[in-house]
Amino acid sequence: MRAPELPRLTAREVEVLRCVAQGLSNPEVATALHIAEATVKTHLLRVFNKLDVDDRTRAVVLAMERGLL
Repeated sequence: MRAPELPRLTAREVEVLRCVAQGLSNPEVATALHIAEATVKTHLLRVFNKLDVDDRTRAVVLAMERGLL
């Protein structure tokens, strides 16, 4: 039996998730990465979809468990 395939996060999605893991808010992530807050939200929504989660805390925990962060 094969292990489930890990989702492929883009480099930017990983950067956003790392900032979230550090406790930064969306506006703080936007400032840190020099992107718009709406772009942060878009990246997070894509991460949530890829990881099949509904919130940022679960996204960070799951990404850490799967070695994505």
